[in-house]
Amino acid sequence: MKKFNKFHIILLLSIFILSSCNTDYKQEQPSVNDSRPANAITYKEMAGMFHQYDIGQKKVLDSYRKEFTNDDKDAIESISHFYDLNDLKQYIAYLEKLSEEKEIKLTGIRIFSAAYPKEHSDISRSGRQTLIFMPTAKIGNSNSVAFEPLYSKKGEPVKFTEFLHKFSSKETQQVLRASFFPSFNSPEDMDSSGANRLDPTPPM
Repeated sequence: MKKFNKFHIILLLSIFILSSCNTDYKQEQPSVNDSRPANAITYKEMAGMFHQYDIGQKKVLDSYRKEFTNDDKDAIESISHFYDLNDLKQYIAYLEKLSEEKEIKLTGIRIFSAAYPKEHSDISRSGRQTLIFMPTAKIGNSNSVAFEPLYSKKGEPVKFTEFLHKFSSKETQQVLRASFFPSFNSPEDMDSSGANRLDPTPPM
């Protein structure tokens, strides 16, 4: 009976040890509840931020927009972007799956400011500002580096700029974020784990 019990104890310990191996990459998920999050703001804060944007960046962007188009109705830069909730949930689930497959902790999402090319197929979006989402991981001492899980090796996150530079002009190679305009010598297109496809307002 003692031998039987010892066998089971050793077996259980072995299973526990084996199941604990190679799981360091998994992010410890904090308990999620429906209480008000710490990063939620008040309307007074919100009003102050919108006001500062209106008297600062918006003036510059609207001025650029007026130079960009001859249509007065199209001369106001976009001020908001809509992302469907289910699309956002699916995107996060996709990033979590990719990161788990590559044994890399997903630390968050970095959101980059960008603009649709002048030659965009949708004229209403041509030249308008937009946002690009990229997953982040710990690289070096930083916990929020945008990386590319699609082409990273297991446990080795690679910065997304390693691939973005392949499609950037030589003049912008030294820029930290790099250019989103492809050069004529770019290789054949590649999929990314980045996301966009936002509905900007304006245009209505």
